[in-house]
Amino acid sequence: MRRRKRRNLYVQGKRKVRIGLFTFLSLLLASLVILVLSLKPRQQFPPTNSPTTFYVDRFAEKKNYRQSIHGIVHTIELGDNLYQVLLKHGVKIQEDAGLVAAWRSLPELQKLRPGEILELIFTRDSQRLEKVRYQNVHGQVLATTRTEQGWTTNRYAKPMVVTPALARGTIKDSLYQSAVDENIDFELALTLADIFAWDIDFFVDLRPGDHYTFLYEQKFRDGNLVGNGRIKAAHFYNDSIHHMAYYYKVPGRSADYYDDKGNSLRKQFLKSPLRYSRISSGFSKRRLHPILKIYRPHPGVDYAAPSGTPVVAVGDGRIISRRWKNGYGRFIAIRHNNRYTTTYGHLSRYASKVKKGSNVKQGQVIGYVGASGLATGPHLDFRMKKNGRFVNPLKMRFPAARPVPKSHISDFKQRITYLEEKLNRLLAQTQFQEESPRAFAVSVNQ
Repeated sequence: MRRRKRRNLYVQGKRKVRIGLFTFLSLLLASLVILVLSLKPRQQFPPTNSPTTFYVDRFAEKKNYRQSIHGIVHTIELGDNLYQVLLKHGVKIQEDAGLVAAWRSLPELQKLRPGEILELIFTRDSQRLEKVRYQNVHGQVLATTRTEQGWTTNRYAKPMVVTPALARGTIKDSLYQSAVDENIDFELALTLADIFAWDIDFFVDLRPGDHYTFLYEQKFRDGNLVGNGRIKAAHFYNDSIHHMAYYYKVPGRSADYYDDKGNSLRKQFLKSPLRYSRISSGFSKRRLHPILKIYRPHPGVDYAAPSGTPVVAVGDGRIISRRWKNGYGRFIAIRHNNRYTTTYGHLSRYASKVKKGSNVKQGQVIGYVGASGLATGPHLDFRMKKNGRFVNPLKMRFPAARPVPKSHISDFKQRITYLEEKLNRLLAQTQFQEESPRAFAVSVNQ
């Protein structure tokens, strides 16, 4: 009985050992399977709307595209045309007749102008022309691209960057010569003369030592200067008189120039019908006529100037005479109102569309300097009548246009402060320039 009981205990113990061993081995095997599975690389699926994959592909495409093409930049010279430029750079016209045909319908490309740019883009492997980009001097771009449907063209403009700039000069002989000496764009000098044309006669009022400073805009595209903008503020010191001008727009009016008190610089009449010249004969009650050799009154002003110099109307008005008038040659008379009339003699020709009965605006070109009639050389005989009597235009003072209204004076003063601060900042920078007490132009980013 005891033997049987011991045997049962032995069997039970052995069974427990087998079960424990089996459990241990099972757990070990399971652990090994889990370990192996965890070490096996998993297939990665990008999440929906993954931006990373999209951008990498786009960048790769762009990089591959750039590597697959090459470009040639051609600057248009006088006499160039599209056909010649394409041939010069190896384009087979018979293969790209569609491009030439497409460009024939674009008015901008009927006549290429010097300084404009053509960029030809080819594939590196086949050397096939894929794209042509044209840019004119104003920054406007035409991009013509080869597609499955043929050549298509898109238009766009490159952005313009405008920065303030400063110019200064001193009069030695004339405003023109000053601009040349100081490397100032002549168009800016003409604009400066126009701004002060109602207060300064640039033929007789200038004195050696007169000087000026003005703030203007420069226009850049792709880092290159492409032109000048408007003069924003100007100072002109003429024979101890300080003239100031500020560009300002009164709501409801066209923008104009005003002095520091808000008075308009625009007057009823310009001080001269010519921009640049010299007075060869002034207003006189007794002058020896250069041809007739007799003394008689000369109730006007003679402006000597090269033949063809533009002559402008000194004020708004209506042309009451445009004809050949004996010794005056080609002659124009303008009635400005019930009080004033001006006349212009010895013209070489009349401006187009200027006829008797035409309305003209102040500053509008009406004719050109000549020597028609009794004249020893090209000049303009300019006269003015007030209430039917000749007056000396050089001594007349005329009322100004409307000033800045009182309701906007505060804003106008703030504008002056802003412009003067910018002007003075640029002036201060010139102290660090090694060039000059002479005048020069500088610019800074806004």
